Formats: sequence, C-alpha cells, structure tokens
Amino acid sequence: MSSFSQLKSFWNFLGRNKLFTTINIFGFAVSLVFVILMSLYIQDEKSVNAAQPNKNRIYYLSHDRGGHFPCPLAAEMKSRYPEIEATLRMQHQYWTISDGVRESILDHVLLADSSFVTMFELPWTEGDPARAMRTRDDVLISQECARKWFGSEPALGKTIRINDRDRIVTGVYRDLEDTHFKPAAAILPFENVVENWGNGILTNSGNCSFSLYVMIKPNVQFTQENQDAIESYLKENFWLFKNGLVDTLTMETLSEVYYAERPMEWMRTNNKSFLMVLGITALVILLFAVINYINLSVAQSGFRAQEAATRRLLGSSKTSLFSGFVLESLIICFISFCLGIVLAMAVEPWFGKVMWTDISVAESFTAPNILLALGGIVAIGVVSGLVPAYVLTRFKPIDVVRGTFRRQTKMVYSKALIAFQYAITIVLLGATITIGRQIDFMCNSDLGFKHDNILVMDYSPGENGSRDGLRNVLMAVPGVERVGFAQGTPATGSNNNTFERNGKQHSFQVIGLDSTAYDMMGFQVVKRTGVDDRRAVWLNSVAWNDLELTDNAPTFRLWDRELKVAGILENYHIDNMEKPIGSVMVQFISADDWPWEVLIKVSGQNPYAVADRIKEAYLEYNGREPVEGTFMDDTIQQQYTAQKRMADIITALSLLAILISALGMLAMSTYFMRQRAQEVAVRKVFGATDREVLVRLISGFLKLVAAAFVVAVPAIWYLMNDWLSGYAYRIPLSWTIFAAAGAVAFVIAFGTVLWQSLKATRANPVLAVRD
Repeated sequence: MSSFSQLKSFWNFLGRNKLFTTINIFGFAVSLVFVILMSLYIQDEKSVNAAQPNKNRIYYLSHDRGGHFPCPLAAEMKSRYPEIEATLRMQHQYWTISDGVRESILDHVLLADSSFVTMFELPWTEGDPARAMRTRDDVLISQECARKWFGSEPALGKTIRINDRDRIVTGVYRDLEDTHFKPAAAILPFENVVENWGNGILTNSGNCSFSLYVMIKPNVQFTQENQDAIESYLKENFWLFKNGLVDTLTMETLSEVYYAERPMEWMRTNNKSFLMVLGITALVILLFAVINYINLSVAQSGFRAQEAATRRLLGSSKTSLFSGFVLESLIICFISFCLGIVLAMAVEPWFGKVMWTDISVAESFTAPNILLALGGIVAIGVVSGLVPAYVLTRFKPIDVVRGTFRRQTKMVYSKALIAFQYAITIVLLGATITIGRQIDFMCNSDLGFKHDNILVMDYSPGENGSRDGLRNVLMAVPGVERVGFAQGTPATGSNNNTFERNGKQHSFQVIGLDSTAYDMMGFQVVKRTGVDDRRAVWLNSVAWNDLELTDNAPTFRLWDRELKVAGILENYHIDNMEKPIGSVMVQFISADDWPWEVLIKVSGQNPYAVADRIKEAYLEYNGREPVEGTFMDDTIQQQYTAQKRMADIITALSLLAILISALGMLAMSTYFMRQRAQEVAVRKVFGATDREVLVRLISGFLKLVAAAFVVAVPAIWYLMNDWLSGYAYRIPLSWTIFAAAGAVAFVIAFGTVLWQSLKATRANPVLAVRD
C-alpha cells in the first residue's frame, strides 16, 4: 500500500483521536518554545567578544580580591616581559555630559589607555582608530550619545563638555553590545583619572582601583609557565601578594572574560554553569514531550495494531510500515515546531525581561539557524518515532486473521518514563521552593541596621553650596524627616583599609558618618568601653576579635593614627549574604571631611513622590548639577537580582514540566482506562464496588509518583545543598521542602487520573463486556 494511503490514514487517525493530537502537538510546541528561546539566548551569550580579532591574545588579570591593580604596574609588566605587545588600564566613572548649552546629564563613561582602540575592534561610524585618543581631551562617544547632543549632524571634530571640561570628539562607535563592556556614553583617555584621584595616582603603587589587560604578541606561545612567572614576580613585588592579602593571579583570555569570576563593575558577565543549567533544563523539557509522544503512541498501539497488520496482509513490507510511522512522528514535530515559533514570538517580551536580553526570534531566521533547526526537528522526529514504529510493526498479521492479538500493553516502559517525568518535576519543584525561600530569607532578614525609607544621594552641593545649606534646603521639603551625611553606608559600599598590626594583616571596611546618619542606621551596641571621645571609633564584633583587643586596652594604630575604640557594635551585613560578615569600623566624620553621600530619611507615605521633590530641591540648590539617588531598600533588593532571575526561570520551567507531565498522565490514564474497560466490567459483575475499583485504578498511577518521589529526594538534597553552600547565610534544607514538592506532584497526579478513573468505574459493565 502506498505511503500516501498510510499518511491519509494517519490524518484520519489524528482527527478521531483529538486528545492524542492535542497533547502531542501542544506538548511538543510548548517545549520547543523554551528550546528555541534558550538556544537563541545561549547563542547570543556565546557570541560576546567572539568577533574580536584579538580575543585569544588579550588577557584580563585578576586576583583573589578582584581585578584591581595600581596604575604603574602596566608599564612595569610591558618592560619586563617581551612577549607582551601592549597593556591596557581601565576604569569607569559617572560624569556629567552636555553640549555646553543644554542642562548636563550624568552618564556612564570609560577611561582607557590609547591601546584600547588597537586591542579592541569597535564598530566605528565616524572617525579613524589611528587618530583617536591621542591627547587627554580627545573622546570617543557612542552613536546614541552623538544623536542625543548633535542630532543628525556629524559629531566628529565637535566639542562636548564632560565632567566640566571641553573634549574633542575623535570618533563615534555604534555600540558595545557584542563585547563584555557595559554600555558607555563615552570613552576617554586613561590620564583623565587625575580628575578624581589627583596627579599622584598615575605613579601611586598603593592604590589598587584599576583593571589591567595585556595583549600578547602574535605567534607567541603564552603558556601556563608564562603566567606562573608573572605571578611569581607579583608575589615578590606587588604589596597585595607580598603581604599575603591575595594568593593567586588569574589571567583569562577575552574568550573567557565574559564568564570571569571577579569582574569589574563596568563589565557585563554571565555564568557558564548557569548557561549549562538552562540548556540541560530546556532539553529535559523537550524530553518530556518526547516521552509523552512515545507513551501515547505505545498506549495506542493496541488500537492501531489492526491497521498495521491489515497493511502487512495487503502487501506492505515491514520496512515501509516502519518508515511510515517514523514519518508520522516527523509530521507531528514539524507542525509543533511551526506552532512553537509563533508561541516563542508571543512570549519573547517576557523572556527578554526575565533574561535581560533583546534576542529576536524573527531576526534569527538565518540560513545556518534554519538548517540547524530543521536538523533538530528531523532528529527529534526520528527519535520520537522509533519506539512506536517498532511496537506497531512487531504484531503478526496472522493474529489479526485469527482475532487473537491483544489490545492491551503491559506499559512497562511507559510507566518507567512517567516515573522519570515526575521525578524531574519533583526536583524542579524542590528547587523552586528552596530558591524562593532563600531569596525571601536574604531579602527579609534583619541585616543589623535600619534601611527603611532612607534615600541615599550623591553629595554635590554646587560651587557655592555647603553641607549645612544643603541640609536646611532638604529639611524644608515636605516628607523629609532627617538629613545626614556619610562616607559610605552598609548598603552602598564603603572604603577598605588594610594594615599590619603585631605582624598580622588586617582588612577593614571603614564607614564615616555624622551623628545624624549614625542614629539613622540604628546600630545595636553590644558593649561600651567607657572611652568618651568623639574621635573614638566603633568596631563590630568581628573586628574587635580580629584585633584581639581587651577592655583594658581598647586602642590600636591605623597607619599613623592611634585610634580609641568607643565600643562594639552588633555584627551587621555590609555585603550580600553570599559572603560572611567581615571586619567593620565606623567613625564619625568632622565638619572638614568631604561627605560622599547624603542620607535622607523620608516619611513612609509615598516615599518616591517625596524623592522627586527632594531631587528638584537639590538641583535648585546646587545649580542643576546632576545627582543620583536610590533608596537603601532598593539597593539591597538589587543585590539579589540574579537570584530572582534564576527563581523566575526555575518557576517557569517547573510550571511547564508540571503541565506537560499532567497532560501525559491525563492521556495515559485515558488510554489505560480504555484498555482495562473489560477488566473493570468483570470485577464489577463479580461484586466489586465502585470505590474498590477506583482505588485499584488510581493507586497504580500514584505508585509511580511515589517511586519518582523516592528518586527525587536525594537529587533535591544534593543539588540544593550544593547551591546553598554558596551562601554564608542560608536556610536549612527542611523536610517541609521535600514534603511540599512531593505533595504538589501527588495532588496533580491524583487530580489528573481521578476524572478518567471515575468515568471507568461508572461505565455500564454490560457495554464493556460486549465490546
């Protein structure tokens, strides 16, 4: 019989079995949505820095504490190591930008050596790399910045005012989105760091505030031995290594730097493990759809066996039948893929928001991607169709003639696959619950200081302004309760001080506050030493114990100052909960000290409206110099943005896994009840009650979920224990997590099979026996 006839029969079969058709096509389509989006996302992430011609020659340097190095080190390394062709120092700032006429705005800028334009290939729209960044007042600006200030006119050669200094535009670049750099409005020569740090910063070997790249000469083998030699040199000459504050130097190529463990603030990063988890999870979801197709096709085999056997009797070969059933699977997959493309476009905005990406499904229709997608569909279709094709072609035609073939299948493989589906679903549910609880714990724990409705703004009083004048202006704003000044806060960061005492290295985070700001923080005092001196400092318990101070001698020397300790503060978190609490010192700033920030306590009623009024009053006072501000609460919440993103993704995947598993269980229970209709009828004829039959039918499926739960529990414990180990402060893996994940799975399975089981028990046994 022809293939056309077999396909026609298949279309009739799909029309008669709408549940089979819907679950397979919808299940495949929904799973393919995530496969498509995840594949495009991973492809996009893998493309970062991929187009850079020097990607394998450029190395980013970092150590145990991050990618921070002093300015002079770049020249030292270039002169010492002949294999190094060029070095690059970088830093970032938020500086004011204007055209000298309109009001200036605060924007992100990068400071980089002139080697930047030779090491990195930028998408230039105006200018020549060979003539860019020759002098301190040269500047490269982004195309967006050029449009903002110069409209449609060419920007090359024009003057733009950055950080109150006129600069000449020597180049315009389109964007930096294909690199690991965050968007920057402008790139200025590195020498401009003196505007923030003073002229001495360029020769200061003690200030480690700058990142360092090196580019190796072409055709030079730069091996681990070369890196070890550089590390040895740093251990002998660089004070961070010499003093034992850091131990290891890491050199990562440009191909690896996007996944750097210790990036700088201006670098875009991602996590390789995160991408791997996304890829594996998407494949697991796709596997769920494949399992559903196999299960449903095998369950239907008893009802399609007569068709297959009849075709054999009419002359079709076993091979042609086998190929035809695989072709059916390919058709299902292709239809599902087309539907999946449409659905992927529909959920693209949500996906982009969660994943912080702007991938476009429509723009991804390139020849390589289309060929890859078609190859994937063929592979999925063939894999999905092999088992059903084998089952459907193994029936003997003679059984059809005799009427002795069985419509029932033992469903051994199907049961194993259902159990596997539910095991993975329970694992995802356990992960969702654990991650959600950990995030809730981090966001709502007592951090050891007050942070509600405290607005933190840059201190910028203007040319003729003062601290007291700014305080008076802000206090006059309705809704403002208190105004204080600070050099760092527990939420926004502080200054690090490293010093030696009694032959031991100590590293402190130092926060400077005026008395108002100190009161705002609400630190808990553990004990007082009795020192009554406003210049005395406060230490947290970790710092007190680290310095090994005593009540009889509550003093220590920090550089050239002998500091008295007023008391011990309760330990509080100055970083997110991934890290343990370190040593902290709180000191009071004097009237002569320059604050970094203004702390403004606002009323709880509509604080963001109050913040708008504060900003306007601030700008009026300082002559419209741009200032930025954020609430401490928002800053603290932003620390866990990555974890919240992971929670959103895992939750979405869990819901999808539940949906696909439930659909598979529904369809399987439907065909299972059809197969067992005569058995149920016979039991009822011999006196079995509806309840007894119902329990017998449902218990078989719930046993599969129970087996899945047994398998899932150790998997949840292992995976979540490993994930939680990355947090210094974490929730315990409570039994309630496992119980909740299992309970959800049991309820869903029970509800799914209950309906079909009730229909089977309430059916007329006479009709079933006659069938």
